Amino acid sequence: MTQFISREKIFEQIKKRKDFQYFAPASDRSFRNNISESKKQKFIRDAELAAAAEIPMLTAADYMKFAREGNRIAYETPYIKRRTILFQLVMGEYAEYKGRFIDNIVEILWQTISEPVWCWPAHQRLNGKLLPEPEHWVVDLFAAQTAKLLSDTLQLLGPELEKDFAPLCSRIRYEISHRVLEVTEKLTDENCYWYGGDNNWSVWCSYAVSCAAFSVWHNETERLAKHIAKHMIPCERFFDKYYNDGACQEGPCYWAVSVGMLMNYLNVMQKIIGGMDDIFNSPKLKAMNDFLPRLNLYGNTFLNFADAEYSIMKFPRGLFYNYGKCSNSSELMSLALNMPPPDPAFKHLGNRDLNFFDEAFYDIMLDNEKKMLRTFNAVDFWDIINICIMRQNPENPSKGTVLTVKGGHNGESHGHFDLGHITLHRNGQPLIIDIGRGEYNQKVFSANRYDIWYLNSEGHNAARFNNCNQGLGKDFYCTAKVTEKSAIYDITHAYPAENKINSYIRMVDFDRQNGNVILKDSIKFEGKKEIDITFFSPVEPSDTTENSLRLGPILLECSNIKISRTEEIQLNDNKLNLLWGRLYRIDLHLTADNTAEYQIHFKAL
Repeated sequence: MTQFISREKIFEQIKKRKDFQYFAPASDRSFRNNISESKKQKFIRDAELAAAAEIPMLTAADYMKFAREGNRIAYETPYIKRRTILFQLVMGEYAEYKGRFIDNIVEILWQTISEPVWCWPAHQRLNGKLLPEPEHWVVDLFAAQTAKLLSDTLQLLGPELEKDFAPLCSRIRYEISHRVLEVTEKLTDENCYWYGGDNNWSVWCSYAVSCAAFSVWHNETERLAKHIAKHMIPCERFFDKYYNDGACQEGPCYWAVSVGMLMNYLNVMQKIIGGMDDIFNSPKLKAMNDFLPRLNLYGNTFLNFADAEYSIMKFPRGLFYNYGKCSNSSELMSLALNMPPPDPAFKHLGNRDLNFFDEAFYDIMLDNEKKMLRTFNAVDFWDIINICIMRQNPENPSKGTVLTVKGGHNGESHGHFDLGHITLHRNGQPLIIDIGRGEYNQKVFSANRYDIWYLNSEGHNAARFNNCNQGLGKDFYCTAKVTEKSAIYDITHAYPAENKINSYIRMVDFDRQNGNVILKDSIKFEGKKEIDITFFSPVEPSDTTENSLRLGPILLECSNIKISRTEEIQLNDNKLNLLWGRLYRIDLHLTADNTAEYQIHFKAL
């Protein structure tokens, strides 16, 4: 297994250090004076609004809505609002440094350490109960990040709070230690699933609890060193299990809390312990950081797959720039410097991590950086996860056609039944889309996850046979070959054996001169099959016949398969309604014996 640094070095460095600051404290005027006046004023204005705001209640009734109704939003929304208030007050005090917000900070700190639990109800092991058992501390993503948020506050304003509120500071350290650090001291592969390094939880939790340990246990060097060494293991495992081609199987919207959290972790370790040069210079780490900019189709539009949206709603430019700088990814640096701001209407849809202070401080450092030239590839292909992007005009991909094809396997974290799924964009407009995911609820992460239509095969455009889904698990996969002008996907093994699919080859030809795309499916199977393909588009179809229709700037023509229906669909999900507004379904159908070959031609107008 990879070791970022030897365990002996960890113990040696921690035992000889006296300073475990990972942020510049408010008393450090040299850093505070580097904050631009406009940012200072924004921090102060936000703090004034936070001071005037009512701290939302976290009620038992809202907590129980998850167990009773599957509703996550009722409890999570005020929970996040409380922590946002704390962040805004601390940054306002940090920027102004007059003591004006200290009492407000004390109040929200008092409220936070008085919460019965920090773990979200969706992550708490309730075992059929409506409320958690006392002292049953579960360290999920948000218990871990609450510990970091509180320890960040002590890092930034510790002396200022200690002056009049030393007992509160002691109580904060006690609660962090008792609820989080002491629990994570005892974690093993047997009692903690995220310890194994399998997905974003491993690096997200390890980063947060390690920061909290540096802050709270700085006087217990032996204990601190053991804790840091223990929680380096999930991060090393995560790195080892990651695809060598750098692809994030969890999709672009989880990249920030998977690769991004690993980068946050490595940055803190380098700052406090040092000796991380080998991992920062690793080609694999660079590929992991190159993935996000290569997944950028144009503007702020990304290839969305798995539990992702087409645009990254939360894009911490400063952090992403720093990740690129540390890993020698000029692509990520240029993406961060050129990314347009997200639509404010979608702000609350972003990843709801609580990485507030990291984002704020790296954003401050970005002020002096100059824009870099943004470049795109004509073809991007990840040969392990089998994702393909083709751009007709890489110099300016918002002009012309952009085609994508999704591969991989159906056992991926946050995955959908989307093997062989294509998306099509023309002149900066999405035409054939991946819907993405709606609001999270209990069902999304239950055994019934794939009963949700936009997560299963009905929500994607590989063929369905007798209306059956693709199979669930790593055994259901596809392979691909990609050139500059074509992509060939073998989807045969995406389907359960009872479908009796002997061969399913999807070929997509890309005409670079005029931007036309031809999709050709060639399928061999046993018996008679009802074959359905469904496309989704935010553009209303027009001029529809059984062989053709128009979607804005393209004409869809099909042969050996008929257009059976087009209709506007009702999205009974607040998030999907906000993202897409109106959405249209285009159904194609044929009945065949033993073999089927058909073409769908997307002609640029």
